[in-house]
Amino acid sequence: MRRLNLVANSRRARELEDCAALSAGAIISRAAATMPDGTPPEDTRVPPTLRPDPAPVLPADPPVRRNRRARRRPLHLIGAEIRARSATVARFVLLIGLFGFPVWLWQTGRTESAIALIDRSAGRAGEALRTALALRLEHVFVAGRHLTTRRALSAAVDIDRGTSLTSIDIPALRSRLRALPWVEDATVERRWPNAFYIQLRERRAIARFEDSGRTKLISRGGAIVDMAAHGNHWDKLLVEGAGAPERTAALIALLQTRPVLAKRVVRATRQGRRRWDLRFDNGVFLKLPEHRPDAAWHRFADLDRAHNLLARGALGFDMRSRFEFVIRTPDGEAEKGFGATRRTANRNGDRG
Repeated sequence: MRRLNLVANSRRARELEDCAALSAGAIISRAAATMPDGTPPEDTRVPPTLRPDPAPVLPADPPVRRNRRARRRPLHLIGAEIRARSATVARFVLLIGLFGFPVWLWQTGRTESAIALIDRSAGRAGEALRTALALRLEHVFVAGRHLTTRRALSAAVDIDRGTSLTSIDIPALRSRLRALPWVEDATVERRWPNAFYIQLRERRAIARFEDSGRTKLISRGGAIVDMAAHGNHWDKLLVEGAGAPERTAALIALLQTRPVLAKRVVRATRQGRRRWDLRFDNGVFLKLPEHRPDAAWHRFADLDRAHNLLARGALGFDMRSRFEFVIRTPDGEAEKGFGATRRTANRNGDRG
């Protein structure tokens, strides 16, 4: 381990003691005495390239000449201020009119005459506007018309050319169109500036109906339409009986499950609002039951396809009983009038 030499009489120790005894001012004076006169210390000299340039001497500003026009406000600022003040005045006048005019009418008792005057003025203004815009009826476009005659449609529309479009009552026109025999629903629209568009949805006839000796048509929804409106429906199924129109659509849907046999059905009679009697094109009848007529119809179609029942010479078939299949033959026609009843089995030995 090296030993630190701290000899008190060494030269370096005496110098440190002398410096410690001097004050700050004495140290600065001693340092300044060691520097030559007029020459800055080496470390404080500034390089020539870093010395600041002297400030340039600018010429004196010319005297300012006062301009009176420069103190005036621009015209757009004056206009904006005028407009703002005018808007404020207009709002104030409008507020007074909105509250003061009704009060004046109420106090003077002229309310009714003022309302009538406003109505007349509004009517004249509306008429003038319609005349200026030429909102007059010139064309009527109709779509979906197949069975409705042109004469019946014109009578239902009943609008003259040149009538104002805004004055036509669309709900009333639609009601008149729906009252037509073949029209189920109608849509009416204004087509600006001078046309009306009418969309008709007509009924579809599915059968004929005899009522008190007069033949009518039955639509898919059960509505009855006079056949005189269109006479090209003689190939439709003829139905009769109380409650037949409401059940015709269901009957036709049932018959179409066997379309080959359904083509030979020409007449259907509703019996007691409960069941159907069918008549084929060769005069043979078929009595369907009240319950499960679909099962009886499918069974008869299968038997006819297997044994050709309609060509056997029978007068008709009775399937009202669930456990019996009754065939009526011409035997005993003079006695029974309509034919005797005979229960038979089919040719396969199965009970009918």
